[in-house]
Amino acid sequence: MSTRPDFRLSTRPAFLSSLGIAAAVVLLAGVLAWALARGPGLFSPGPLNAAAAGAPLGGVASHAALGSDCGACHPAPWSSATMADRCLDCHEGIGDRIAEGEGLHGRLAGTADAPTCRGCPPEHGGPRGPLTVLDAEAFPHEVTGFSLATHERVEEGDPVACGDCHPNGWAPFDIAVCTDCHAEIDAAFMRRHAATWGEDCLSCHDGSGRDGAGFDHAATGFELTGGHAGAACTECHADARSAAELKATPNDCYSCHRKDDEHDWAYGRACGDCHTAESWDDVTFDHSVFPLDHGDEERTATCVTCHPQRTTAYTCYGCHEHTRAKVLEDHDGQRLSRLADCVRCHPGGEEADD
Repeated sequence: MSTRPDFRLSTRPAFLSSLGIAAAVVLLAGVLAWALARGPGLFSPGPLNAAAAGAPLGGVASHAALGSDCGACHPAPWSSATMADRCLDCHEGIGDRIAEGEGLHGRLAGTADAPTCRGCPPEHGGPRGPLTVLDAEAFPHEVTGFSLATHERVEEGDPVACGDCHPNGWAPFDIAVCTDCHAEIDAAFMRRHAATWGEDCLSCHDGSGRDGAGFDHAATGFELTGGHAGAACTECHADARSAAELKATPNDCYSCHRKDDEHDWAYGRACGDCHTAESWDDVTFDHSVFPLDHGDEERTATCVTCHPQRTTAYTCYGCHEHTRAKVLEDHDGQRLSRLADCVRCHPGGEEADD
């Protein structure tokens, strides 16, 4: 019989050894003792924000007031609820705006790059830690109603940072930031611009670049051609102070040209029937339905000869021998009221067939 010791290795994992099991029991006991003495703080990545803002929500004035109630924000792993659900349990007003599609949260909801609730407020940063941190490059700024398409860089060439427009925090915005910044670029222009359109920049500008020098007026349905092409904006939009007022400017001839009408509007407001945008004096009305060169060639008829009141009505009594008495004499047995529409029987001034 051999007396040499057996050096074969054990196949049992080391942590299942007597020593491993004993160490696990001691560690578990220590964790339980800590949890009983200090609550769930052992697993917390840091204290919560203690700043109070407005009325209490969910019974607390700040996140720090939640104390050790981790479940207020963190649902159990086996729960179907999410952290976003926990957020909206307290922030009911935001939940309402999301449901109605209003406000920043409502516009963000459903977009492809919409951040989650925990994507903006990085909690556990301490009593004074930030509650909102936005990634300027990833944040879809256009959902706020102002695109950064034309504000990618400041005048010096550096990329635009949130603090350039929001020096006092991301939420408030002072319109003076616009005027001060653009005055540094061109002070004379800003003085003229503010005097003409006011200083509420956001009422007209949305940062997309569709306004200003790059504005395509044809996209409004009213293309600026002929004499309109060189007109200053204020000639048609004299009192406009917002995008809504600019859009509400009438685009009919009468609204702008009534002061230039030599007919005192006797011929109505449809100026385009006779005039073109090339020139107010360039009259191109096609009178082929009743040629103006009929009758006496020595006498030139004007508009008021046949249309003394308005262009939608006419009379033949203002020309040649067409008096009421003469017309009745030549149309024996006809009533004068029946003879008012001469063109019905005399197209182009021709003799009527019997």
